[in-house]
Amino acid sequence: MKLLIDEKGRKYLLGEGKDLHCNYGMIRAKDIEKAGVGGLVESNKGRKFNVLEPDILDFISKAKRGPQAMTLKDMGLISGYAGLESGSRVLEAGTGSGLLTMYLAHIVRPADVITYEVREDHARVARENFERFGIGNVDSRIGDLYDGIGEEGLDAVLLDLTEPWRVVPHLEGSLRVGGRLVSYSPSINQSRQLADVLEGYMHETFECILRHWKADTMRPDTRMLGHTGFLTVARKLK
Repeated sequence: MKLLIDEKGRKYLLGEGKDLHCNYGMIRAKDIEKAGVGGLVESNKGRKFNVLEPDILDFISKAKRGPQAMTLKDMGLISGYAGLESGSRVLEAGTGSGLLTMYLAHIVRPADVITYEVREDHARVARENFERFGIGNVDSRIGDLYDGIGEEGLDAVLLDLTEPWRVVPHLEGSLRVGGRLVSYSPSINQSRQLADVLEGYMHETFECILRHWKADTMRPDTRMLGHTGFLTVARKLK
């Protein structure tokens, strides 16, 4: 794949051998290849585009989405507070469109991310995204963690579920001592109910509010990405 960025910063993700057709004109695949990564290519309307190799953030931005896609700010916090690294054994529940799954898979590779989704239609969208972007280290399953967890020795369990507290009893034989549970919830009531059952865990709950700044004028942007959800991070102590 190649990533083209136009003069206004808009991104276009192209498969190998594909021409670009957009409001700024048309560019043939052979001209993109000739320009090479780091080069400039011009459309038939005289518009210039930068050519880059896409990375995981570009894949996430261009992935097919469901009705409630997780934001990058929350993905970064979840993976960071989960303490993930290459080779980490991580289980996720609530695959959705698979955006967080893709991000996790990029971090823990060559290990697999095990991800559960109860809805077949959501899992189908996620699998299409994994296939489109060549994300191979994902074990996508249909299942409900409320019924139990079959895996053992997990380094992290990540939840995007309506009732995350129902999963906690199943972590006894699945999450290793010192491992981390990270749960994403839109409501503080969900976070409180989860906290109530976290005996034997050291835990905290917080939210992230992101505000961009205009560095040239030293003023905050008028738009702000406010509350999206609460994160509860818990570390198993025994």
